[in-house]
Amino acid sequence: MEEFEQLKNKVMNLNNLLDRKIEILTQVLNITDNQKMFFNNLEKENLEEYINISLEEKQNLINQLIEIDTIFLSIFESFSGSLNKNKDAFKNDIKKLQDKIKYITDIDIKIRLQEEKNKPIFINIQNYNKSPKIKVLKASKEYMLKRYTENTKKNKEL
Repeated sequence: MEEFEQLKNKVMNLNNLLDRKIEILTQVLNITDNQKMFFNNLEKENLEEYINISLEEKQNLINQLIEIDTIFLSIFESFSGSLNKNKDAFKNDIKKLQDKIKYITDIDIKIRLQEEKNKPIFINIQNYNKSPKIKVLKASKEYMLKRYTENTKKNKEL
């Protein structure tokens, strides 16, 4: 019975982590969408400052995502097959986790698409300013995609 309660708590924690990840990714998507608007409406002289602020905010959010991914994987790996033994009892919870991971992947795709749309504008602004002052994010899109892919694979194992 105690093992079942521990499993229940772990599944609840995974669920909460995915909820938080959705919140953070939604913030990243909003920032990315807003970047395009600001790229088109701000004076070129003010853009560098805005870009640096928005990239710094996105980097903070990405750092939180990396931390969430680390905690998620740690909890998930701690199941060591015990979830499979009780999969019928957690069928609805597992489905919720799978749905949330799919939604997270959808948000990630939206972010990457908007980033690709923003990239030519961003490059144009960099060329205009000829300034290396614009910061670069530490977590690449490839890293983020790899993490989501790993989470999706882990989810399928549930």
